[in-house]
Amino acid sequence: MRRSTVAVVESATQLLNVAEWAHATGEGFDMKVLVLPPRDSHTVRQLSRVADFIDGLGLELHLYGVRNRTPGALVGAAQVAFALSGAERLIVGDPFSRLLQSLLPLADASDVVVVDDGTATWEFARCVNAGKPLVRWGVPLRGAERRASGATRFFSPSPRRHLTVFSCLNDAAPLGAVPLANRYEWTRSWSRPDVVDDEVDVLGVSLVDNGVVRRRPYVAAVAELARTAPVRYVAHRRESASLVGEIASLSGVRVVRNDLPAELALRRGPVARRVVAFPSTAAHTLPVVLGDVGVTVEVHPVAPEWFTPATTRHAREFVARIADAAPRPRPHLEIA
Repeated sequence: MRRSTVAVVESATQLLNVAEWAHATGEGFDMKVLVLPPRDSHTVRQLSRVADFIDGLGLELHLYGVRNRTPGALVGAAQVAFALSGAERLIVGDPFSRLLQSLLPLADASDVVVVDDGTATWEFARCVNAGKPLVRWGVPLRGAERRASGATRFFSPSPRRHLTVFSCLNDAAPLGAVPLANRYEWTRSWSRPDVVDDEVDVLGVSLVDNGVVRRRPYVAAVAELARTAPVRYVAHRRESASLVGEIASLSGVRVVRNDLPAELALRRGPVARRVVAFPSTAAHTLPVVLGDVGVTVEVHPVAPEWFTPATTRHAREFVARIADAAPRPRPHLEIA
């Protein structure tokens, strides 16, 4: 007998990872996916596009705009609460989400799956193991809200609650949890991209707009890459229009804003044979997604002088870990 399964996602990447979990386990049919989009229009467009792409996997998608106080939002919140209260298995895309954390007291699932492939999943494992509040690595611990501590207790494996972490990252599962590898099998199965040799794809990150690194050295690094070959700069959905505009003004740089997560967009193609990623989730997912098509993914490190004065030591160490732990490019052998 199938268990009642409910997933909660807030971004296109989280929805993609739920689809990958459903494909990997064969348990997607009859699963209800609660989509709780943020207010920014770009994320909403990405969610809509991914929903179109995964049509056919059997996922039952329900969109709820619950981030305001309109009558419709209140009705949606009540429907979300009802769905969570009856779920035997709960799948979540972002255990650090304040919205999700506020909903967890409504859930009593005995089986929980975390599918977020973001590098914050490492921080998730660290917090759960240490019993610390689930607060993002870039946010100071002081003033952590009660719900963040409650979330840590909710996600802690116990005799009454089984936890699985579905991720392509190593060491992303807390002690007592079951790690399940995300090999992006569904994404790799439906498309093989055209690979081009006359430019470099550079993946943008949100480190500047999040106040972690300074703008000037970041833009200078993109400019330096453009001196080696024409650059197609794939902007991150959280990068500001001001930053993206400055990068677009650089000589030899062409900016694109995709309505799909980078994993789907580059797998769909075209993709450059050389892809450069700054420390980010993409530095870990793209070698998996593109590993069979002759594409090399390089990680551009962040030098110590890039960090802003406000960046904590823990944040600096975490950014370094993202770069150091990323898969290293392997030479492609020519077979005669």
